[in-house]
Amino acid sequence: MKVLGITNPGLIRDNNEDCFFINREKRLLIVADGMGGHAAGEEASKLAVRTVVSNLGDYLNQPEQRIKAAITAANAAILAKSAANSDLNGMGTTLTLAAVLPDCLVTGHIGDSKAFLIDAEGMLPLTSDHSVSGQLLALGKITRAEAACHPQRHVLTRALGIDSCVDIEIQRGPWSPGQQLLLCSDGLTEVVSFSEIYQAVAGTGSLEEKINSLLSLVMERGAPDNVTIILAQL
Repeated sequence: MKVLGITNPGLIRDNNEDCFFINREKRLLIVADGMGGHAAGEEASKLAVRTVVSNLGDYLNQPEQRIKAAITAANAAILAKSAANSDLNGMGTTLTLAAVLPDCLVTGHIGDSKAFLIDAEGMLPLTSDHSVSGQLLALGKITRAEAACHPQRHVLTRALGIDSCVDIEIQRGPWSPGQQLLLCSDGLTEVVSFSEIYQAVAGTGSLEEKINSLLSLVMERGAPDNVTIILAQL
């Protein structure tokens, strides 16, 4: 598996609350988008990724259970640190994980970061959007165009660090050699459409050229948020 990741604070924010992790040997990819202010958001995303990685261990056996347990441990770690330090009170983070196993692809997800499988036939979303607008879209109450500009599109319905009971989305599905796997924070999808993402990724070029093309689109459109992109060639 060839894989490349990049993160950038954008053009508006001084700090970067995003965090990502790549382990090529274990074929493990993670993106986390923190919230809660300068120190809190950065700490939440880093702590979540660190805790997940340290708790996963060998996840080849019972991957869904191991991934769910690791993300649950990250939630507990964030709540504990927030309670122990008033400066970090209210911190939280999204987290999107993809484990590329020999016979399947398993994702663990909470929040509004995203994962996609991309090939010649199109771009398949692997995660749900756990935001107010995403929930309304899933219920058929608004269109995708309305969701893109909904005033509550940044209000999360699920995230790590919010409650001791955490609802983690775990999915298992097939993958094929030659497909590409994209994980990103909403700093990408907020300003670049799905069709533009597909055009950039499905076209010719190296992983570096494709990921830089996506980042350039974000920058051209003002980069109002931190942006993180992981792109893998399976």
